[in-house]
Amino acid sequence: MRKLVIMLAVLGLFAAFPGASAGPSAGGYSSDNVEFVEFIPFEAGTATGANFWKQGKDHYMIITSWKDFTIYNINTPESPEMISKTPFGFKFENEDVPTNGEIMLFSETLPQSILHIWNVEDVTNPVQIAQLPGAGQHTTSCVLDCKWAYGSSGAITDLRNPAKPKLMKEKWSDGLPPHGGYHDVTEVKKGIVLTSSSPMLLLDARKDPVHPKLIAMGEQFDGNGLDFHSNIWPRNMKDRWVLTSGETCCGAEQCTPETSAGWSTWDTKGWQKTNTLKKVDIYHAYQGTVQDGGGVASAPFGCSPHWFTTQPGWKNGGVAAIGWYNSGTRFLEVNSKGKIKEVGWFLPHGGGTSAAYFINKEIVYAVDYQRGLDVLRFSGK
Repeated sequence: MRKLVIMLAVLGLFAAFPGASAGPSAGGYSSDNVEFVEFIPFEAGTATGANFWKQGKDHYMIITSWKDFTIYNINTPESPEMISKTPFGFKFENEDVPTNGEIMLFSETLPQSILHIWNVEDVTNPVQIAQLPGAGQHTTSCVLDCKWAYGSSGAITDLRNPAKPKLMKEKWSDGLPPHGGYHDVTEVKKGIVLTSSSPMLLLDARKDPVHPKLIAMGEQFDGNGLDFHSNIWPRNMKDRWVLTSGETCCGAEQCTPETSAGWSTWDTKGWQKTNTLKKVDIYHAYQGTVQDGGGVASAPFGCSPHWFTTQPGWKNGGVAAIGWYNSGTRFLEVNSKGKIKEVGWFLPHGGGTSAAYFINKEIVYAVDYQRGLDVLRFSGK
């Protein structure tokens, strides 16, 4: 009986941690269901985000930084092949580079506000075809197949002739309920936009992109006073859950629910009648060591979730990979009731992970401000 009690206690101890450590690798520490595959270096402190498209039989990825952007062929996901690298001098911050495979939008806020429009059809030689002063905001997103663009702070750009873009005098936020903490907008279905703001706003831009119609809102959610960062409504709004991340700013922090941003699930059931999205659950990174997967807090964003994606096969739940700054890449599972639990993690050596992208059911690209690109293999469900 005493042996049984001891065994149960040991099992309980292991259950307290989301995943047993596989120990250090050349890339970092990870749970035993996450394997480090390859590291592709970038200039320190600049790799911010990525986007993906298909051109013929080839699959491409573009990664942006504060000084250049790089295009890779990812037909072999385990080993991205660099196709071209385009320097442009210092431009901040261009985290989210939208593209339809023909044009790519590059939003600059420092040293000035400019929206840059690039033609990327020739992946070996991207060409800037236009610049639009005043349209650059923290993030800019394509709407209606990049015929229009929405900036995070309300800017609307007419891109029907991308070589001659026009900044509208109207803002997509005009006439809408007061909202704060906006960081990004996501086209969750063609012409339907969900804002990463408090509260979230669901807008219909299909008939009139210059005057989008408000069709739903998220419940008011202060997230401990933390701004919304990004959102996903999987399967073109067919999914039960909207997923959101927050971002803590600014100053030193500890990995606790009281001091750091979280990753949340929102219930969409009946939204057409209630016009409301309801928060279900929120997950925070935990303070710890690299051996147990705990985040190591550091200013200014140590324990914040950032850009994320869902695993192929997601349907009313599944696994998401989240770039979580100094907490690395976190793998979170959402069950059929919208509840969240951690099922894996990767903490790079000396990293600050900005984004995590499922390329297929196993391969994940972790884009890191301080390192570059880590290629991971997730073997969990």
